[in-house]
Amino acid sequence: MKEFMGNGKGWKPIPLSLKILTGVFIFWSVMTLFTIKFAYDVGYPLFGIIFDGILGFIIAFLLVFLAPLIFIYALWNRYSWGAKFALAYIGFFVINNIIALVLLQEQIGLPQILLPLIANIIFFIVIYKKRSYFIKK
Repeated sequence: MKEFMGNGKGWKPIPLSLKILTGVFIFWSVMTLFTIKFAYDVGYPLFGIIFDGILGFIIAFLLVFLAPLIFIYALWNRYSWGAKFALAYIGFFVINNIIALVLLQEQIGLPQILLPLIANIIFFIVIYKKRSYFIKK
């Protein structure tokens, strides 16, 4: 255990803002398990196209369940690629939400696009400001 904490890994050295973000991402991933059938039935919007069926399920699983857990793993271990991964991942969501705002607003609804867009912009800013937390291995 001492070796683990000596590397600056684990929960304790994580800045408070990233701890809060970790909680949000864990909640996000767990809730995906309860709502992923929705992506199969109704579809998952990706760059202005709504993918349903197995493709919608796979996209939702990879983007909304697995990717946040990968970030949490990188955060916990302070991998240098963690911040880059998170910024690319969240930047992807910001772009996807902007495209949905333009192309799918009537189908999806304004609050269902704007709230995630605002949240993802906040997540992006938090990770960008705390990117120095991640160290090179």
